[in-house]
Amino acid sequence: MKNCRILIESKNLEEILGDDFFENIPKRYLKKNSICYPDTPRILILKEGKLKISLIENNKELILYYLHKNNFCFCNNDIMVTAREDSEFYFLESHNFTSIFKKSEFCNLLLNSINKNIIYERELLKLLAFKNSRERIAKFLYETALSIGEKVSQGILLELKCTMEESASFLGISRQSFSAIINEMIDKGVLEKKGYKRILIKNIEKLKNFCE
Repeated sequence: MKNCRILIESKNLEEILGDDFFENIPKRYLKKNSICYPDTPRILILKEGKLKISLIENNKELILYYLHKNNFCFCNNDIMVTAREDSEFYFLESHNFTSIFKKSEFCNLLLNSINKNIIYERELLKLLAFKNSRERIAKFLYETALSIGEKVSQGILLELKCTMEESASFLGISRQSFSAIINEMIDKGVLEKKGYKRILIKNIEKLKNFCE
């Protein structure tokens, strides 16, 4: 299953839990580009649409990952939830946890999902702590290409699904630095831009060397 910070794997919850599982749980709606902040610890379950999950501090944003249909996320009050398109989701507060954890299938699925999100966040922490901007970009592109890239005759075609500014925010660097380093990799024959949000990785081994 393809899996990375911009495309987290999901399961068909209706098949696992049955169509009536969420009948008594209120649903939340968020219009495209709208924002919400959890004021208490919650479990977010996305049913339709796409959400961006970010840390926000002093008007600076660090994107953690994108959520797609049936993805899970644990949120607390330092998280910002942004709708990338019209979305509907469940925002389960702590008093809901006891009842939902009685469903062993859901409990296992939820814990597995949260564990993967913790891994993403720890990998991001290591990037921020131990890698410079060039290494962060190269590692992000390299690992994303291996996860969801499409092999073509010229190399690996990568659909980033995010703007240049969002890509920079994924890595905790400025848009200007991100653009400059991407252009450097293009000049060295590692990458080629293929339109909006699409990058052709012409030489995956050279890209890997940038990670180091």
